[in-house]
Formats: sequence, C-alpha cells, structure tokens
Amino acid sequence: MLKASDIVTIEKKIGYTFKNKVLLERAFTHSSASREATKNYESLEFLGDSLLDFIVAKRLMMENPDAHEGALTSRRAEIVSQAPLEKEIERLGLAKFMIVGKGESAEAITGHTKVKSNLFEAIVGAIYFDSGRLEDAEKFVLSKLRSHFDGSYKHDGGDHKTELNEFASKHKIKVEYRLIEQSGAPHDPTFKTEVRLDGLYAGVGIGKTKKEAEQEAAKMAMSRIKGSDARV
Repeated sequence: MLKASDIVTIEKKIGYTFKNKVLLERAFTHSSASREATKNYESLEFLGDSLLDFIVAKRLMMENPDAHEGALTSRRAEIVSQAPLEKEIERLGLAKFMIVGKGESAEAITGHTKVKSNLFEAIVGAIYFDSGRLEDAEKFVLSKLRSHFDGSYKHDGGDHKTELNEFASKHKIKVEYRLIEQSGAPHDPTFKTEVRLDGLYAGVGIGKTKKEAEQEAAKMAMSRIKGSDARV
C-alpha cells in the first residue's frame, strides 16, 4: 500500500488531488501485486490510452487546422508512443512508488519502458475516473507533454517508426508490421517483426518488446530507403 506521505507527494507531482485515494493506489499497482481487474492498473491504463489518443488528437487539430490526416496521425503516434511517456514518468520520479508483487524486483519491473508508459496512461485514466471530467485528464496530459506542443521538444532522431510513417504518408504507401516469431521464456520474451511497404518486405527487427522490434524493423527499412535514394 502507498503511505499517506507518498500519496501527498504523488498528487503534488501530477498536479491533481484525488477524492478517492484507493483509485490513485490502483493506478500504481502492477499486475504482479494483484491479478484482480479492479485492483491493478491495467483497465485504468486501457482507459487512459484511449483518452490520451483523443486529447492529443484534439490539441493537434486545434494547433494545426490545415494539416492532413496522415501528418496528424504520425505526429500523434510520436507523442503517445512509449518513449515520451516513459521520459515524463522518469522526470517526475513516479516509478519508485509502484506497488509490485511480493518477491518481485521492483527495480526490474519498473525498469521496463512499457511499464512506465503504462503508468502514465493509468494516471490519465485514474484522474478521469476520479473526477468524471475530461478537462482534468486533459490538464495533466497537456501540462506534462507540453514540450511536444510548444516547440521546445527536440526530436533525437530515434523514432524510426515515425520517420517511416512520415515517408509512407508522403508517398501514399501502406505500412504494415507483422510479428513473425516470438521466443524465450514468457517473462522474458524476444520478438522478431518484419515491416512491409505496400505488401513488399522492407525490413526486419528484433527486440524485447513488440514495439522495440517494430522500431528496429523501421530502422532497417529507412536505411534501405536512404541507401536506395543515394544510388539514384
């Protein structure tokens, strides 16, 4: 359970005070601590994921009224991807408050990008569930991801999927990722994914998560595309 002092600290960091403190604790409870749907963060993460997509899409449309659907989709995908959400959780120092199962290594679990991005989404869902107001969830999202909208965020060039999506959108090409192999133990899987452009093989990637494998596949595809351009 979260200590009263932890709850005060978390609320200060996220900028929202919960009426139902149990809901806040649930948002920080990993499935290893409880498999009950009403006691871990998974369903809150599911809700938060949908809210996050809507909130970011709404803001992008407001700020870029003349942008085409493809460009908006690519930009939204970049903002709501795991890396920016993980970075914000790390900046706020919230991962250390997560509740994990007995005998589990909290550091090992919270060290995963996916877990930290899930926590961000669970917080979004919990805020909305607690207040019943989209505005409160929106305030949290836009304040924490402000740099992605005000122009201060510097893209590090590491989001290969976004780069490939932008290329595909520009040239009206369909991008499709296919999981072709999963190996390793259930608690430590390895994924192998290929990316196809208009149905044609363009690259393959391997990673510890599906999204990591997709990033590697997209990286190979962009490398091939740039190599092809250089030979023209």
